[in-house]
Amino acid sequence: MSESEYLVGYGLAGEFGRFRSIQPLSFERGDRVVVRTHRGTEAGQVLRLASPGHAQFLPNTTVGQLLRPFTAVDARAEIGHGDRRAAISKRAAAMTVDLALPVEILDVEILLDGEHVVLHHLQLAGCDLRPLVSTLAREFDLHVLLNDLSGPASEPDHNDLEHAHACGNCSSEGGCGSCGSGGCGSCSTNQPPVDAAYFAGLREQMEQRRVPLL
Repeated sequence: MSESEYLVGYGLAGEFGRFRSIQPLSFERGDRVVVRTHRGTEAGQVLRLASPGHAQFLPNTTVGQLLRPFTAVDARAEIGHGDRRAAISKRAAAMTVDLALPVEILDVEILLDGEHVVLHHLQLAGCDLRPLVSTLAREFDLHVLLNDLSGPASEPDHNDLEHAHACGNCSSEGGCGSCGSGGCGSCSTNQPPVDAAYFAGLREQMEQRRVPLL
């Protein structure tokens, strides 16, 4: 096991994984770092040095790249995403109403690279999220990724993320895919009543799911 391999937590949903630095780097528990995940380049926090036991416990987890320490420049970039994040959240929430989507936007996360945004949402029924994704991607010039929290807590499906990426940018990388867990092309009109307290509880649970330092 490389001495430069660490367990690193990242993202609002409290994901974590094994990350290995290209160059010999030494970090302490709690240090902030920059990592490349399946979502993009983002900030993370070192949980501990990885051990052979972690490799056995996470055998199907791809080892990501630990790029470098988190710097003051990164901190300023992170703060600078605040206004854009608020604008995306407001626009996404308005679009779910305009498009009659059975979706509740819980939070919006812009990655450190400034190129990817994750919509943490609750999908109450199957529907086609491509209009939402493609519009947000075009208006804000970002790759839009989806993280549906309506099911059991789990790592976002990589195929769904790739579909959201392609659909949102209409690039030559593969054309449009079906975004979201429904992908049915039509949305239910019998949307359940929105319980504000319930959604507030989900948001609190999402924050509590952040992995504690080991």
